[in-house]
Amino acid sequence: MEKEKITSDVILGYLKELVESKKSIAKEEWLNCAFKLNLLRIDEAQLLNKMRQTVAKKKFEIMKAQDKKNVAAVEVEIDASDECLYMRDQEDKVEIISEFIRIAKKNSEDNF
Repeated sequence: MEKEKITSDVILGYLKELVESKKSIAKEEWLNCAFKLNLLRIDEAQLLNKMRQTVAKKKFEIMKAQDKKNVAAVEVEIDASDECLYMRDQEDKVEIISEFIRIAKKNSEDNF
């Protein structure tokens, strides 16, 4: 049987299950998850950077195709795109991971 690869999605999904089932999270488990998420955060940040680059390239292509340059129209078109939605979701994910780590760190400092 193949072991499931540990990813930030797996950890966040596990924690979400605990919260939804109203189970408490032990301090050691909280810190262990924060440690793993901190290591995996770089993967999420790199994905976010690639998404930002994709959106920027799309903006450039839209702008280049315009006869009269209209930045506001480009922004509206980009904001309506799926790529922008996925990028914003990824931004939220990176922020949630960072906040989880910050809370775990604060919690561990308060208890030592």
